[in-house]
Amino acid sequence: MQLAAWDNGIGSGIYTDIREDKMRDDFKIPTNLSISAVVGFGFPKKSITGKRKNRKPLNELVFNESYGNSEGVT
Repeated sequence: MQLAAWDNGIGSGIYTDIREDKMRDDFKIPTNLSISAVVGFGFPKKSITGKRKNRKPLNELVFNESYGNSEGVT
């Protein structure tokens, strides 16, 4: 959902510091369900600008089947 939203110009954020009692009251969530995270969606106030950071090549970060094996990683 977050990637699809971003493609449409909608930002999102994951929140885990939740006041569970308030969430239950506000949204009528039954006590037999656990609230572990909330994902909020909305339009950014301003567009995000800046250049991409220098990053390590993918084959230094992603491995195939075992640590250090970058064969087939593109």
